[in-house]
Amino acid sequence: MNRAFKLCLLGAIFGVCGAAAFFQGAIERRWQTTPPTELYHVVSQQLAAFRADDYSGAYHQVSMGFQEKFNLEAFADLARTDYPSLLRATRVEFGQTKFHGRNAFLSAYFVMPEGDIVPCVYTLVREEDAWKIDSVRVLPRWPTNRRLGGLRT
Repeated sequence: MNRAFKLCLLGAIFGVCGAAAFFQGAIERRWQTTPPTELYHVVSQQLAAFRADDYSGAYHQVSMGFQEKFNLEAFADLARTDYPSLLRATRVEFGQTKFHGRNAFLSAYFVMPEGDIVPCVYTLVREEDAWKIDSVRVLPRWPTNRRLGGLRT
């Protein structure tokens, strides 16, 4: 190979890498403009499936990474043993949404029948053309007299 051919090949490789970086950045910026309601819908679908004892439907809302760690039976056991109190919530209110690359972090507040609040942070990941739940972190329960901020109409 002569020197000119090697330089052209090297330039083409750098051009392809630059174009890939540009397009990946554009895709990530598009994900960050996802309306929060799209994320709320994913979480709400999973909660509705849990309440209907449709564990396969709820399992459909989790990420491939989560599914590699837990099969359907283990997922159902986890939901029944670790999160049954969340299913007793009278309502769920969603809070702040943050994006970082392919991940979205969503705050959810489960209002219990007694009036206390269980805050959770959902981590969602963008897989193909859909958002999937990757993890849920349940935070310490708030006492009954604590109120959520924001406006209610």
